[in-house]
Amino acid sequence: MDGFLLSQIYPIDPSLSPEECAAAYAKSLETGIGEGIPVFDVLFLGIGPDGHTCSLFPGHPLLQENSKTVAHILDSPKPPPQRVTLTYPVLNAAKDVVFVSTGSSKKDAMRSILKDPNSELPAKLVKPSNGSVTWFIDQDAADGLMA
Repeated sequence: MDGFLLSQIYPIDPSLSPEECAAAYAKSLETGIGEGIPVFDVLFLGIGPDGHTCSLFPGHPLLQENSKTVAHILDSPKPPPQRVTLTYPVLNAAKDVVFVSTGSSKKDAMRSILKDPNSELPAKLVKPSNGSVTWFIDQDAADGLMA
Protein backbone atom coordinates (compact mmCIF):
# COMPACT_ATOMS: atom_id res chain seq x y z
CA MET A 1 0.00 0.00 0.00
CA ASP A 2 1.80 3.07 -1.24
CA GLY A 3 1.88 5.93 1.23
CA PHE A 4 0.95 3.82 4.25
CA LEU A 5 3.20 2.25 6.81
CA LEU A 6 1.95 -1.22 7.65
CA SER A 7 3.13 -0.62 11.20
CA GLN A 8 0.47 2.10 11.48
CA ILE A 9 -2.47 -0.06 10.41
CA TYR A 10 -4.40 -1.77 13.20
CA PRO A 11 -6.92 -4.24 11.78
CA ILE A 12 -9.44 -6.05 13.93
CA ASP A 13 -9.68 -9.84 13.88
CA PRO A 14 -13.26 -10.72 12.88
CA SER A 15 -12.64 -14.42 13.54
CA LEU A 16 -12.74 -13.73 17.30
CA SER A 17 -15.82 -13.32 19.47
CA PRO A 18 -16.78 -9.66 19.98
CA GLU A 19 -15.40 -9.67 23.53
CA GLU A 20 -12.12 -11.31 22.47
CA CYS A 21 -11.88 -9.04 19.43
CA ALA A 22 -12.29 -5.88 21.53
CA ALA A 23 -9.63 -7.04 23.99
CA ALA A 24 -7.23 -8.02 21.20
CA TYR A 25 -7.77 -4.72 19.38
CA ALA A 26 -7.19 -2.72 22.56
CA LYS A 27 -3.96 -4.67 23.09
CA SER A 28 -2.94 -4.05 19.47
CA LEU A 29 -3.43 -0.30 19.91
CA GLU A 30 -1.51 -0.35 23.20
CA THR A 31 1.37 -2.26 21.60
CA GLY A 32 1.47 -0.03 18.53
CA ILE A 33 0.68 3.38 19.97
CA GLY A 34 1.53 3.05 23.65
CA GLU A 35 -0.14 2.51 26.99
CA GLY A 36 -3.09 4.58 28.06
CA ILE A 37 -5.57 6.28 25.78
CA PRO A 38 -4.36 6.19 22.17
CA VAL A 39 -4.19 9.60 20.51
CA PHE A 40 -5.00 9.49 16.82
CA ASP A 41 -4.01 12.36 14.56
CA VAL A 42 -7.28 12.10 12.64
CA LEU A 43 -10.40 9.98 13.03
CA PHE A 44 -12.80 9.81 10.09
CA LEU A 45 -16.30 9.02 11.33
CA GLY A 46 -19.80 8.82 9.96
CA ILE A 47 -23.18 9.11 11.62
CA GLY A 48 -26.37 7.12 11.37
CA PRO A 49 -29.89 8.55 10.99
CA ASP A 50 -30.31 8.16 14.76
CA GLY A 51 -27.14 10.18 15.46
CA HIS A 52 -24.98 7.18 16.36
CA THR A 53 -21.31 7.11 15.51
CA CYS A 54 -18.91 4.19 15.62
CA SER A 55 -21.16 1.70 17.41
CA LEU A 56 -22.22 4.17 20.07
CA PHE A 57 -26.02 4.26 19.89
CA PRO A 58 -28.48 6.67 21.56
CA GLY A 59 -29.52 5.49 25.01
CA HIS A 60 -27.18 2.48 25.01
CA PRO A 61 -25.21 1.75 28.23
CA LEU A 62 -22.00 1.66 26.16
CA LEU A 63 -22.21 5.48 26.04
CA GLN A 64 -21.11 5.46 29.68
CA GLU A 65 -18.00 3.31 29.10
CA ASN A 66 -14.99 5.25 30.37
CA SER A 67 -12.55 2.56 31.47
CA LYS A 68 -11.97 0.77 28.16
CA THR A 69 -10.53 2.11 24.92
CA VAL A 70 -12.26 -0.54 22.82
CA ALA A 71 -15.55 -2.19 23.74
CA HIS A 72 -17.85 -4.81 22.31
CA ILE A 73 -21.58 -4.58 21.82
CA LEU A 74 -23.82 -7.63 21.57
CA ASP A 75 -27.19 -5.91 21.20
CA SER A 76 -26.75 -3.26 18.53
CA PRO A 77 -30.08 -1.76 17.48
CA LYS A 78 -28.76 -1.77 13.90
CA PRO A 79 -27.42 -4.89 12.15
CA PRO A 80 -25.09 -6.52 12.75
CA PRO A 81 -26.02 -7.00 16.42
CA GLN A 82 -22.45 -7.85 17.47
CA ARG A 83 -19.82 -5.15 16.98
CA VAL A 84 -16.54 -3.72 18.24
CA THR A 85 -16.09 0.02 18.75
CA LEU A 86 -13.73 2.66 20.00
CA THR A 87 -15.07 4.44 23.09
CA TYR A 88 -15.46 8.13 23.92
CA PRO A 89 -12.12 8.34 25.76
CA VAL A 90 -10.39 7.48 22.46
CA LEU A 91 -12.65 9.60 20.26
CA ASN A 92 -12.21 12.60 22.54
CA ALA A 93 -8.43 12.18 22.73
CA ALA A 94 -8.03 12.52 18.94
CA LYS A 95 -6.26 15.56 17.56
CA ASP A 96 -8.88 15.97 14.86
CA VAL A 97 -12.20 14.28 14.17
CA VAL A 98 -13.77 14.50 10.73
CA PHE A 99 -17.41 13.52 10.29
CA VAL A 100 -19.02 12.80 6.94
CA SER A 101 -22.80 12.90 6.73
CA THR A 102 -24.73 12.36 3.52
CA GLY A 103 -28.34 11.81 2.60
CA SER A 104 -31.72 13.10 3.68
CA SER A 105 -32.03 10.36 6.31
CA LYS A 106 -29.43 12.26 8.36
CA LYS A 107 -31.06 15.73 8.28
CA ASP A 108 -32.91 15.41 11.61
CA ALA A 109 -29.79 14.12 13.37
CA MET A 110 -27.69 16.89 11.81
CA ARG A 111 -30.16 19.53 12.95
CA SER A 112 -30.06 18.15 16.49
CA ILE A 113 -26.27 17.85 16.56
CA LEU A 114 -25.49 21.27 15.11
CA LYS A 115 -28.43 23.38 16.33
CA ASP A 116 -29.60 21.92 19.66
CA PRO A 117 -27.22 22.78 22.51
CA ASN A 118 -28.96 20.17 24.69
CA SER A 119 -28.67 17.33 22.18
CA GLU A 120 -27.17 14.17 23.61
CA LEU A 121 -26.92 12.24 20.36
CA PRO A 122 -23.75 10.15 20.37
CA ALA A 123 -22.09 12.07 17.51
CA LYS A 124 -22.68 15.35 19.38
CA LEU A 125 -20.77 13.94 22.38
CA VAL A 126 -17.58 13.63 20.35
CA LYS A 127 -15.68 16.65 21.65
CA PRO A 128 -11.91 16.25 21.46
CA SER A 129 -10.33 17.81 24.53
CA ASN A 130 -7.30 19.08 22.60
CA GLY A 131 -8.56 18.86 19.05
CA SER A 132 -11.27 19.86 16.66
CA VAL A 133 -14.33 18.47 14.92
CA THR A 134 -14.96 19.14 11.23
CA TRP A 135 -18.17 18.26 9.41
CA PHE A 136 -18.54 17.45 5.71
CA ILE A 137 -22.26 17.42 4.93
CA ASP A 138 -24.04 17.13 1.61
CA GLN A 139 -27.05 19.27 0.70
CA ASP A 140 -29.57 16.57 1.62
CA ALA A 141 -28.15 16.08 5.12
CA ALA A 142 -27.91 19.86 5.58
CA ASP A 143 -31.56 20.45 4.64
CA GLY A 144 -33.06 22.80 7.22
CA LEU A 145 -29.79 23.85 8.83
CA MET A 146 -29.80 27.30 7.28
CA ALA A 147 -33.33 28.13 8.44
